[in-house]
Amino acid sequence: MKWIQLLIPCLLMSTITCGFHSLKFLSTGRVQPGDRPLVEQLTVFDGVPISYCDTVTKREQLKPTLESQKLPENCDEASHNILTSLYEISRFINSTAYVVQRRRGCILSANGTVFAFEAWAVDGMDFISFDPESQRWTSQSPSAIPVEQGWNKNTLMNYAYRHFIRVECPQMIQGIKLRPIQQETELRVFAKPIVDTDQALLRCHVTSTDKSVSSVHLIGNGASRASRIIVTGPMPAEDGSVILRLTAEISQNRDDTYGCTVQTGSHNITVFWDGNTLDGRNLLDNSRVFWTILQVILGVFSAVFIIASIHRAIRSLIKCVKKKPSPPSRVDPQLA
Repeated sequence: MKWIQLLIPCLLMSTITCGFHSLKFLSTGRVQPGDRPLVEQLTVFDGVPISYCDTVTKREQLKPTLESQKLPENCDEASHNILTSLYEISRFINSTAYVVQRRRGCILSANGTVFAFEAWAVDGMDFISFDPESQRWTSQSPSAIPVEQGWNKNTLMNYAYRHFIRVECPQMIQGIKLRPIQQETELRVFAKPIVDTDQALLRCHVTSTDKSVSSVHLIGNGASRASRIIVTGPMPAEDGSVILRLTAEISQNRDDTYGCTVQTGSHNITVFWDGNTLDGRNLLDNSRVFWTILQVILGVFSAVFIIASIHRAIRSLIKCVKKKPSPPSRVDPQLA
C-alpha cells in the first residue's frame, strides 16, 4: 500500500524527479494463420525507449539516446518465454491466443528499495499478474483461472521470473546511462491553401526537449478572425522530445498577420507566418502577383479607352475647323 501511495505522484511526472529509476520490458507475441509466430520487445528506461529486439534479428538494437548500458545482447530468453506462453495459454483456455503482451520490470529508489512487477494481457485484455514476493499468479479474467492454477505449480519458472525482476533488473538500472539532452525548442509555422476558397490552413509545429513546454498559442492581428483552432499535444516522440501542433483556418489577406508563440521554462519563442507553404511556395506572393496582373490589365484597358477617346475628339475637331471651298464668283460682262 505504501508503494502505491508513493508511485501515484511519480506516475504523473518523470521518475527521475521523484528520485526513482524505472526499467520496463514490453514484449509482444503474435500468431497469424499460415505464418510463424512473431515476438518483439521494447526496453524503456525512465520513459525513454533504449533498445528493440525481435525474433528476426534476435539482437538488441540500441537507441541513440543510450550512452552506456548493461543489457543482454539478445532477447532469446524473452522470446522463448513468450512463444511457450502463447501455446500454453491457448491450451489452457481451449482457444487460440492471437496476441500475448507481457509487461515486466522494476523501479529502483534512491535508497535501493526495489518495486518489481510483471503482468500479462491476451488479445488486448488484462489476463494475469505475478507477485514476486509470494511467487504466485493472480488471474485478472475468468478465462485465466486455469492458467493461474497451472503456472502456480511451476515453481522453477516462478523463481526465475522473480529473480529477473527483483535482482537482475535493478542491476541493469545501475549500469544504464542516457545521453544528456539539451533543452531545445523548435517552432515552425506554415500553411496550405484550402481548395476553392480564399482561406488557408495555418499550422504551427513545435518540437521540444524541454519538459516545461506544454502549450502553443495563435497570435497576430488576424488571430481573432481565425476559425477552427485546434491544439494537439504534448505528444511524446521516440527521441525523448515532445510534439505540439496548432491548426487554424485563416484568410490569405496580405494585410493580416498570423503567428504562434510557445512558452518555455526560461523564455518565449514566437514565429510569424511568412506566407510560405511547407514546400516553400508563398501564398501571399501569389496574391500580390494576381493583384499586380489585374492592375496591369486595368491600366491597359484604361489607356486604350483614353487613346480612343482622344482620337475621336481630334477627328470631331478637325471636321468643325475645316471649311468647304466657296465656288468662284461670276463677273458681269458689262461691268468688266
